[in-house]
Amino acid sequence: MDYGLALSGGGARGSAHIGILMALAEENMLPSSIAGTSAGSIIAGLYAANISIDTMQKIAQILTSHPTTILDPDIIGMLLFFPQFLTCRKQHLTGLLKGHKLNNFLCSYTDGKEISDLNTQLVIPAVDLISGNTIAFTNSKVKSPLENVVWKTNGKLCDIITASCSVPGIFRPVKMSKYYLVDGGVTHNLPVNLLMSTGVDKIIAVDIGVDYKTPHNNSITEILSHSFSIMSYNLKTCLSQGERLLLEPSLDKNAGLLTFNMINDCIKAGYIYGKKMIPKIKDALK
Repeated sequence: MDYGLALSGGGARGSAHIGILMALAEENMLPSSIAGTSAGSIIAGLYAANISIDTMQKIAQILTSHPTTILDPDIIGMLLFFPQFLTCRKQHLTGLLKGHKLNNFLCSYTDGKEISDLNTQLVIPAVDLISGNTIAFTNSKVKSPLENVVWKTNGKLCDIITASCSVPGIFRPVKMSKYYLVDGGVTHNLPVNLLMSTGVDKIIAVDIGVDYKTPHNNSITEILSHSFSIMSYNLKTCLSQGERLLLEPSLDKNAGLLTFNMINDCIKAGYIYGKKMIPKIKDALK
């Protein structure tokens, strides 16, 4: 159908986006354009690369059973960090995870495609630490430029997705050309206005971060990711969006950045919610 779908970030909670797509597919209501940030960029990128929803579900099962498929801790960096920190020397640790495994995993499914090779209109944001600008990658023409947003129409899809998923402190920033990129959620966790800038006027937005609960275990990854989620949520409420309808699936509040064991629950919750909202989606797109 002739509309756009904007998918928010949210770590493992982002698997709910698969459930939303499943519900839309059953009604022959899949979008003609899509945008995604962080976890949402994985689903958006795979969708734009013509990866089937069935394959997305299989990918989710792999991550549920074998999360280390995409997790590669920077052990040496972490070991060196403390003596460097305690002796006031320059620290070289830029993220707890290197991000190489995630990148290789994504490249294996996207076959090394460039974003310009894709037929489905796509927007994925990341943030450049050097300039502070949002770097918005797209395969479409930009019709309404935005302040502090630099548009790029080239780049390998898997590298772009990896950059958009690089939560500061958790993953290393991704070096692309002259940019030093981190998670797009720093500025655009729900990329509705970016999709609108490419000329899409009918947009359904999906925010899967609204019920994220304060972590109980106080682990460094949960503290970092939850702090980031709070910032992204407050930033979203300050931005004028313009979507026709905002979908907010009710997910288990224990689901967080790296709770891979809850991926299936998130997919199911997204699907059930998506089916329930079909009438409202149809009304919004009239």
